[in-house]
Amino acid sequence: MTISAISHYRGGTIEQVIPVAKRLKAAYLKHGIVYRLSRFESGPNAGDWFVMVTSDQMAQDRLQAAITQDPDCQQAFAEIATFAKRISREVVVDLEL
Repeated sequence: MTISAISHYRGGTIEQVIPVAKRLKAAYLKHGIVYRLSRFESGPNAGDWFVMVTSDQMAQDRLQAAITQDPDCQQAFAEIATFAKRISREVVVDLEL
């Protein structure tokens, strides 16, 4: 099964976010993790960021350990924290239909 972490961030301009997101996406891809970034364009969250990180549920523990040890991921996390704040994070499991 697939597991996804869905996060809502507030802060950061497109010019700040895109370069860091590209580096994080590349770092995640090395571990087999899919990274998707979107920007809210309407409603009360306009200008905020929607991030979805997807991986195989069976490999979740191994992937968490790998990310913790990956300097590229850790550097990106630290940089993101300088301009954006995570508002929420939800974890969902895809259902096979």
